[in-house]
Amino acid sequence: MDRRKRIKDRLFNKEFLTKQEWWGDEESILVSEEIRRLPLIVRKALAIKHVAEHMPIELKPDELIVGIPTMASVGFGKCFPAYALPEELEEGARWGFTPKSVFGHHLLNYETVVQKGLRGVRERVMEKLAELTDDEKFAEKASFYRSVLISLDALRILAQRYTDLLLAAAGKERDASRRAELLQMANVCSRVPENAPETLQEAAQAVWFVFMLCHSTMEFIPVGRTDQYLYPFYRKDMEAGRIRKQEAEEIIASFLAKFSERVHMNMGDWEMHMRDEDTQYNGKDPNFTTTAGAYSNDERYNFGTSANHWLCNMILGGVTPDGRDAVNELSYIILEQWAYLELVAPVMSVRLSKKTPERFYRLCADILRNGASEPALYNDEVFIEALRKAGIPERDANDYSNDGCWEALIPGRTNFGFCMLQVLQLLEYMLQGGMSLVRGTVEVPDIPPLSAWNTFDDFYAYFLKLLEAAAIKEIRTRLATIAHRAAIAPSPLLSAFMDDCVERGEEYSVGGARYHMFGTYLTGFANCVDSLAVIKKLVFDDGLYTLKQIAEATRANFEGSEQLRQYAMNRVPKFGNDNGYVDGIAVRLLDDFTSIIERLRTTEAKGLILGEGIATFEFFAKWGHDIGASADGRKSQEPVASNFSPAHGADAMGPTATIRSITAADLRAYMMGAPLDMEINPEDVKGEQGLNRMVALIKGFKEHGGLILTITGTNREKLLAAQREPEKYRNLRVRMGGLSAYFVTLSKEMQNSIIKRTSHSL
Repeated sequence: MDRRKRIKDRLFNKEFLTKQEWWGDEESILVSEEIRRLPLIVRKALAIKHVAEHMPIELKPDELIVGIPTMASVGFGKCFPAYALPEELEEGARWGFTPKSVFGHHLLNYETVVQKGLRGVRERVMEKLAELTDDEKFAEKASFYRSVLISLDALRILAQRYTDLLLAAAGKERDASRRAELLQMANVCSRVPENAPETLQEAAQAVWFVFMLCHSTMEFIPVGRTDQYLYPFYRKDMEAGRIRKQEAEEIIASFLAKFSERVHMNMGDWEMHMRDEDTQYNGKDPNFTTTAGAYSNDERYNFGTSANHWLCNMILGGVTPDGRDAVNELSYIILEQWAYLELVAPVMSVRLSKKTPERFYRLCADILRNGASEPALYNDEVFIEALRKAGIPERDANDYSNDGCWEALIPGRTNFGFCMLQVLQLLEYMLQGGMSLVRGTVEVPDIPPLSAWNTFDDFYAYFLKLLEAAAIKEIRTRLATIAHRAAIAPSPLLSAFMDDCVERGEEYSVGGARYHMFGTYLTGFANCVDSLAVIKKLVFDDGLYTLKQIAEATRANFEGSEQLRQYAMNRVPKFGNDNGYVDGIAVRLLDDFTSIIERLRTTEAKGLILGEGIATFEFFAKWGHDIGASADGRKSQEPVASNFSPAHGADAMGPTATIRSITAADLRAYMMGAPLDMEINPEDVKGEQGLNRMVALIKGFKEHGGLILTITGTNREKLLAAQREPEKYRNLRVRMGGLSAYFVTLSKEMQNSIIKRTSHSL
């Protein structure tokens, strides 16, 4: 059994079945009056250092890269030592934030880690400290620099703890070969990340140490363009004859395995460490309401969707900052090792450009048709043009990466946030006098009576008015609250590796980052478009029903109105089938939303780079659970369609028709992304001919102007079998909107939702 097989066996037969222990909430650094008097950002850094000094550490069998983050989960919460004072907690809560309101998502500059090491960053901090002048920001900047130095020291301490652990293990190891490996690993940890790495193993270990401590201190951050910043070390190792390709594959496999060592297969092993107030990252302004909901994972219908996810997205390929093909030999090695290990973390993505080699297309297609549900496929030309239209310089646009789900960010230079604009909910407000059918409360007052809208254009114009108002509220909330989040939950460790923070002497979210991007996402898009089509067709075009009858039917969850529901489902075309009637409504909405955001860039943005997107992420069940029955025939609280995909079961004409529908609009304005999540029956793409069809599908998606394509290669029969005998299908993965999950870890409700949408052939 080779090393890779042993690592995979350990993951699936031990790690995934062993309950991981949470650590950190019982800790505190508030042990003296001297510490209590320190600025909050310095106390936060001391808490980071406390984690590095005291967090559990462990050496795994066969691994070549070491380090275990503390247990945490996007869906179940974070643990961290106490560092904030009561009055600070009270002020943070007033704005909707807690010390755990660390947003994560942001992509640090791993080039800084591997090119400068901690030493290089520390030296620059000291230079900037020496340059400080006695002005009104002196104390604030001095505290920031102090917090960065403490955070860098924390990384050095953590690496030293692992050096000592490895030396102790080597002293006890009887196998000479493994003893030599342990001593080599100890040498690596004694050098990095303090110093700039010189080899592939050192570079991977340096990156992992920084990533690991970030994730152990509540920073759920992505991994970025790994094949770009690690490739120079692979090339130098190979050219110098220091390693063979097989050894490089083992290093990469060990590196990739680290991202999944917190996975739980058994639902009973998951713990909840999250309160509602810890799940809101846009905060709350006392003067405004917000349409964004909390991202809790404890509801039975949504249970498990984010449990094994930490926003650690990795992206490969694309083009270099100067526009050359970026695919290299390490791109293939990383993707092949990830596919072999059958991981859900890191989330794997690839950028496909016109310069991408055919071999890389075929590798991606082959992995996808065999049920990996990833990599997610990005259309480079459209994304780069969209970013440039938003004002991002060409080199930075060419260098885009992604955050923990799929949004396009510029590595090491971006402060990012987003809001979810629930367009299906807005339609419900219009039909129900501003009331939520699920919550039974009036949430938008002063909605006109149904008799006010005599034409579809009148109805639609008011819908756009509500949409614009919702976007304005979210943008204003972001601008009003971002500094308040940083005041209670600053990020000195992450800021150390963001390009401009040290130069400016500012934490990344309050002036340190070069770009402040804010995504405005249409949520529930396909169901909203289908509902608008039903209203237009049945009410205003054909006169078969009135708005009042539609409203009454949805309020009653279609009880007593089954004929209306059947008309809505079967007599009105659905988005995703290349039908001009409903696709025209979709294009109209997308274009009108672009116009809204263009207008708000002038009137509301105030330094924000606004970007449109279409998203549910993995919460398509949650968002559906919050909304009553809708005019498209969807029953109350059923899931909405994921991201930019057709409604579940509505895409009757196959993948090609769906691609034509979602690319009917010009998506270059949607720089934040709009993924099409597609299921393909692997029986339809067997053999060389099947592989050619998969490649053609992917290229067709690109040529038509799609943004992001995800493909899950599975069928209903396999999913049903996995429900019956889950122990036989532990490695079965399905795409969940912004990540992938092991199917057997999902709730029955979520599994049934996946089965319902998995029904079509290529």
